[in-house]
Amino acid sequence: MSHANTLCATPSPPEEDHATHKATGLKSDMSGGLMTTSTTMNTKIQAEYFDDFFMTNDVATTASPRPSDASYETVSVESEPPLTPLEPTQSLGYSEHTFTSLANYSDESYIHYFDGRSTAKGVSATPFEPTPCLGQSEDIPSPPAKFSDRLYTNYIPSATEVSEIKQYVSTINDKLADYDNRIAELQAALREINSKRDKLQDVGATHQALISPFRRLPPEILQVIFVWCLPQTRNAVMHASEAPVLLGRVCSEWRRISLATPEVWASLHIVPPNVNFSNPTSSTARFQRKRELIEMWLARSGVCPLSVSLVWFAGDSDDEVKLCGTLLEVLVPLCGRWKSLDFQAPLKMFKPFKGLQVQDVPLLEGISLMDNRTPLDADVVDKWPESLNFAESASNLRNFTLTYFSGGIRLPSIPWSQLTVLYLESNIAFFFNDSREMLFNLSQCSNLQSCTLKFPLSHTASLPSFEKLDMPVVLSQLQVLCVDGDQHLHNTFHMSNTLTNICAPKLRRLEILGRSGRPENSTAPEPLAAIRSLLQKSKCPLEKLNVESMTMLPNEFVACLRLVPSLLELVVHNWSVRVFTPPPTAEDGAAMENHVVPEDQILKALTIPPKDVRLTAQIRDQTKEEAKAETGNAGLKDSEGTETYDLHLLDDNAPLCPNLQRFDFTLCEASQTLLCDFVTSRWSDVPDGVARLKSVKCNFTAFEEDTVKTRMQQLKAEGLDAFVTYQVPISDDLNPSPWTGLEGPS
Repeated sequence: MSHANTLCATPSPPEEDHATHKATGLKSDMSGGLMTTSTTMNTKIQAEYFDDFFMTNDVATTASPRPSDASYETVSVESEPPLTPLEPTQSLGYSEHTFTSLANYSDESYIHYFDGRSTAKGVSATPFEPTPCLGQSEDIPSPPAKFSDRLYTNYIPSATEVSEIKQYVSTINDKLADYDNRIAELQAALREINSKRDKLQDVGATHQALISPFRRLPPEILQVIFVWCLPQTRNAVMHASEAPVLLGRVCSEWRRISLATPEVWASLHIVPPNVNFSNPTSSTARFQRKRELIEMWLARSGVCPLSVSLVWFAGDSDDEVKLCGTLLEVLVPLCGRWKSLDFQAPLKMFKPFKGLQVQDVPLLEGISLMDNRTPLDADVVDKWPESLNFAESASNLRNFTLTYFSGGIRLPSIPWSQLTVLYLESNIAFFFNDSREMLFNLSQCSNLQSCTLKFPLSHTASLPSFEKLDMPVVLSQLQVLCVDGDQHLHNTFHMSNTLTNICAPKLRRLEILGRSGRPENSTAPEPLAAIRSLLQKSKCPLEKLNVESMTMLPNEFVACLRLVPSLLELVVHNWSVRVFTPPPTAEDGAAMENHVVPEDQILKALTIPPKDVRLTAQIRDQTKEEAKAETGNAGLKDSEGTETYDLHLLDDNAPLCPNLQRFDFTLCEASQTLLCDFVTSRWSDVPDGVARLKSVKCNFTAFEEDTVKTRMQQLKAEGLDAFVTYQVPISDDLNPSPWTGLEGPS
């Protein structure tokens, strides 16, 4: 009986009963993987409960219901004749068919589960042991019941109980150690499999690389790709982490192609070495090495137009000017190919360019200069340096950028009518005698598309006093306008003179950047009125409005927004967010009644009223029109029940800024509830003709309210890109830390 199976069963039946069992009692259902025998069988093999079915690799037999433990003994069952094996598609687990088959038998049926395969001489009856699940009794030893109500309490066990608990915990630890060993074995096996997989993947990848389509690209296509690898918004740098240097480090073929592609070497950003005054010889050697690298780089550019930038943050002593000159001298022979120059250095550094004329730079399209010296005399206005005379009336000049922090300087004769980009910034004295001269020059910029004017931040004797001008300037191609300055400085370059006189019918982006805080008794004009004048004249398709550090007059600001229904993005910032005056309380009486938060009024105006309120406004307007027709322009009072919303701002029920998608606002002491109402009105149940918000970014000078936090979290969960921050008001600053003044770790 070498192939006999040892099973738990009732006492062994007589031999003849066994034969009878073999002859008459066997019934099989191989479609479900089950074998059954009738209840009249003489031999009844003990069946376990349903969850304890045995699974073997050979044959299925059945068993009787479980008797008492005393009736168990070990018996041997001879192997049965070979049975039909399961189909490959049949499941060896508890399939739906298995449960269906089980339901077809009574409680007295004798059921056992095998996969139906047999050997030539006998049956392999190795029982199937399902993977234990955490929480079953075989995984967690049964804890002492008397401690169940003591867990998670402060109960102190007795010495006897401590011993009992230690014994139980020791059993747990043994089980944990066993699991740890099994986990370690599995992890080791997993590491080995991962290692084999990685090696196999490497072999496949190296062979896959041989058939890469990129290998078969013609050199001409690679050259085009290499050019697109260059930075798109700045010049290339001398570093191996970026193109073009990086391209030459991939392989010898790419190095050959990159060196033979002049376009990738036609842009260069130059950063001079540091100057070591304690060792002049070392500095000279480093600058000489840098010069050789620049020459080598630009020599590879062939005859391509050049874009060169240089940044210099050292001083402007004679020695430093000389060292910088060794680098700039490399550019002089190449001036005929200059296309774009961007220099951040004192203008006195450009002595090597002295003598160059307009005809020497026929390809020059853009020049950007930043003199970053510290001014010595604020009221001194410098002349345009002779070394930069080549910029005057350059035949192809389109972009002129000048930032001057060294006092004042007069502009050269710029070809204003050719300019598409103009950027002028000065912190002390501006580049014109007064606003009248500035507006006159701007009026000649017929092709200007982007204009940035950053006026001085302080008043000096060289700046004339304010004079209101009426000099209309039509900039028919202007799309971007940025005006930056202190709106409280009452001089000739007050931003209102610029804004009220410009008309830009194609304007798409408007940025007005002021300074926080309005001085007492200030007589300077409010910029918001000038902005409204600009928008009224221009009737432009404005898409972005950015206003910073302006006094928010709600009616004036809403009037501006009413003029730009095309607005997509609204940005309003006040950088003094922590300068916070607590609002009046009920004890303040009249002060509380008259207290108006400008941001609240703006949020209300931007909030889309509910559908019933919109319908009320529509009926009201229709009633007014009918009354006008009957009584002749006699007005009617607003309907009752609409006090919550400013219906007079609806303008024939047209929502304010119906295309608004991005909202970025410093709300200071505004109502957080009103913000949620505004966002909800443009996110949930948005009426026809109104765009849905995409992003909201706000800053409060307050503590976050719980109800508002919940509402904003819900909106974010629905997909809104919302970011709200809170600054602690100065009046409610937190107390110093108890560890203040202590040094080092405890």
